[in-house]
Parts: sequence; structure tokens; C-alpha cells
Amino acid sequence: MAIKNLLKTWALPDRTQDRQQLTLRLNYDLYAKLHALKAVYPNRPVNDMINDILKSGLDEIIEALPSRSLSVEEADCEGFLDGYGKPLEGIAMGPRIDFEQAYKNILEAKSEEKTNEEAA
Repeated sequence: MAIKNLLKTWALPDRTQDRQQLTLRLNYDLYAKLHALKAVYPNRPVNDMINDILKSGLDEIIEALPSRSLSVEEADCEGFLDGYGKPLEGIAMGPRIDFEQAYKNILEAKSEEKTNEEAA
């Protein structure tokens, strides 16, 4: 989501999703700016604002990561990955593909955790 679109989103009612708790230590200037935004958009919790800002910033960083033009799935289909999702020796996959694989592994672990909780 583009930063410009956040302002439109924040005018909408709150939305709740599956979340993980994370503690942040912010300098006072950032704290003040976030709470000033809260005053402008009283229907949007500060946590949602932080979440949206982080998502937008992370999306831009991920987009800027250098990599080959292959997604992890394409690399797997083309035989560039071993049976464990790691690049074969001599294949330089780049940070974006490394990020995508790590992200996929984290999501799979969360899914397995949920499945195990539901089975118990």
C-alpha cells in the first residue's frame, strides 16, 4: 500500500486481523508524531498506524532487494533448489529469493503451529 493511501485507509473503521505482539522502543519524536496522527485520525488505533507504516516501508525495501528474476517457486520448478528449499551449489539466488524463502518458512511454521493447536 502506498503511503498516500494510508490516509484514506485510516479514515475507515478499525479492522482486526491475526496479530503477533511486538514491543518497540521509539524515540520521543516518533512517539509524538504517531499520537499527533492519532489526533487527526481518532478512529484508527496507533498500533494499526504503526502496522500500516511498517508494511508500506517493508514492501518498498523488499521491492528494492536485488535478486535474479526467479521467484522461489520458479527456481524450484526449474530445478535450482534442493529438496530442502536451498539453492543448489553454484546458484546465486540473491537477497530477495532468500527473503522469500525465509518468509515462506515462517508462514509454514505458523500454519503448522495452528494445525497442532487445533488437533489438541
